[in-house]
Amino acid sequence: MTYKKIFRRLLCVLGICGMVAVFIMGQSSFLPEEKIDAKIQFGAEGDGLTDDTKAIQRAIDETPIGGTMHIPPGIYKLTKNPDLKASTGYGDSFFALKISKPITIMMDQAIFKTESAGKYGVFWIMATADVHLKGGFLMGDQLPDGSLTSNIAILLQDSQESSIENVYTKNYSQGIHLHHANNNIVRNVTSESNYGSGIINFASDYNTIESCVVRNSGDGHLSLFGGGKKNLVTGCVVTENRPGYTDQQGITVESEKDSKVEKNMVSGFYYGIDVKNGAESNVIKGNLVYNNEYNIAVRPGDGGANLMTPSHHISILHNLAINPRKSSERGIYINVGNGHIVQGNTVEKNNLILRDESLRVKYQQENFIVIDKQ
Repeated sequence: MTYKKIFRRLLCVLGICGMVAVFIMGQSSFLPEEKIDAKIQFGAEGDGLTDDTKAIQRAIDETPIGGTMHIPPGIYKLTKNPDLKASTGYGDSFFALKISKPITIMMDQAIFKTESAGKYGVFWIMATADVHLKGGFLMGDQLPDGSLTSNIAILLQDSQESSIENVYTKNYSQGIHLHHANNNIVRNVTSESNYGSGIINFASDYNTIESCVVRNSGDGHLSLFGGGKKNLVTGCVVTENRPGYTDQQGITVESEKDSKVEKNMVSGFYYGIDVKNGAESNVIKGNLVYNNEYNIAVRPGDGGANLMTPSHHISILHNLAINPRKSSERGIYINVGNGHIVQGNTVEKNNLILRDESLRVKYQQENFIVIDKQ
C-alpha cells in the first residue's frame, strides 16, 4: 500500500472520529432542553392552601445539575422542614427548601407564603455554586420578633458564583443573608419590614449588591459585616419612615476592608452610612444621604470590648450629605481613626465635623459648603 493511500485512510478515520466527538459533545445543542415544572410534573398546587413544600423540594432535587426549574404563577404555601437547620454567626435558622447543586430557579410571579410563628425561612443555598434565583415574592405572614436569624428568607451559605435577582421579600428576620459566600450578585431585590437586616453580607468577599431597595427593617438595613472585603454596594435605595423608629441604621460598614459604597440613596435613619468597628480602607463615594441624625459617620462602634475599634483610611468622596434630621449639624462626622480622606462632598455650614481641628480646617477648603441664605 502506498503512503498516499495510508494517508488518505488516516484522514478518513480522523474525520469520522471528529464527527463522533462533535456529536457527543454537542448533542445537548440538538435536543430540546428539559423543562422542569414544579406544578405540572411534581404536583405543586399553588392555591395558597395546600402545603407545597414537599412537591417543590422534589422538583429541586429532580432538576439536573445546570438545569432550569420553573415555578409558574400561583400562591405556594411552605412549611418548616425540621431537617433543614442552618447555623450562622448569629444563630440557627430552619428552612422550607434546600438547594445544594448548581441550578436556576425561575419563579415568574410565584408567591411563597410562610408562617412567621413557625420560625423558618424559604431557601437555604448551601455548599454549592452557580445557583440562580430569579423572580418571585417571599412573604411572611407577619413581622417576626426575638431573633435576627429565626426567619431568613434566603440564606446563601458557603456558596459561590451565584445570583439572586428580581426577588421581593417581606416579614423576615433577615431578607437576604450572604454567609461566608464569595463572588455572588444580589440585584434588583426589594426587602422590607424585617426584624433585622434586609440584606446582610457577613464575612463574605467580592460580592455585588446592586440596584436594591431596603426599607423599614433593622440592625443595619443593608449591612457589610464580619470581616469581609472587596464588596460593592451600588445604586441602592435604603429608607426608614415608620413612626417611632428613630434609632435605626441605614448602610453599615463594620469590620469591612477595601469595599465600596457608592451611588446609593440613604434617608430616615439615626446613622445613614455608618462606618465602625475596625473598618479599613473603604470608599464611600457619590451617595445622596439626607434626613439622618448623622448622614455619614465614622465612629468607634456601639459598645462592648470588641465593638469599639477605630476605623482607618476611609475615603469619603463626592457625597451629597445635606439636611440632617432635626438640623443636627452632623452632615459628615468623623471622631476616630487616622488616614481618612474627605474631599469633594457637599455639606451645609458647620456640618463637617472632624475630631482633629487641623484636618477640619483643611477639609473645609476641599469640600463644598452650602450656606442657607434665609
